[in-house]
Amino acid sequence: MITKEKALTAGLELFSEKGYSNVGLAEILETAEIPKGSFYHHFKSKEAFAIQVLERYSNCGLVIFKEALLEQSALSPKERIKSYYKDRANDFEQKQFVKGCLLGDSCSEGGVSEKFKTFVEDQLEKWEITIKHCLEEGKENNQISKELDTRMMASVILNGWEGAIFRMKSSKNRQPLDDFIQCLDLLI
Repeated sequence: MITKEKALTAGLELFSEKGYSNVGLAEILETAEIPKGSFYHHFKSKEAFAIQVLERYSNCGLVIFKEALLEQSALSPKERIKSYYKDRANDFEQKQFVKGCLLGDSCSEGGVSEKFKTFVEDQLEKWEITIKHCLEEGKENNQISKELDTRMMASVILNGWEGAIFRMKSSKNRQPLDDFIQCLDLLI
């Protein structure tokens, strides 16, 4: 594996487990088994590195998210949304509720630049837009109320899920995720 790939893989693992602020450069270098000079050959700073880790995480996740919400035409949009979140809840349970959403976790990081915060917000907006498109399809097919504000509801769904993940991590059980999924029936 080339140096940059080793670093990004190590960063994803470390940031997912501990958060950006709780991981030092030395730990990244040790985990990736790369020298400091090689790191700085590929990344201007730890924060620039973190943005690339987050971008990779978001882009990979978005492929799966879009496929689940926008391409599974055998299910209604509401069923697609619920199915995606049920699958994610199962994934979190298999990982013993230790890791959450790296983008959501990054929202609460302190000591980061405006560029970092803006990047995270831009990535989350891509996820929200995907939910919005799924909801709009449901409205067009009369499977979701025509009165539903899809932008607002997409925001509520994304924010509710991220909040459920925080509670899942602190309680070390899936109940917050299951409660969120059950609430989707009330919301859409």
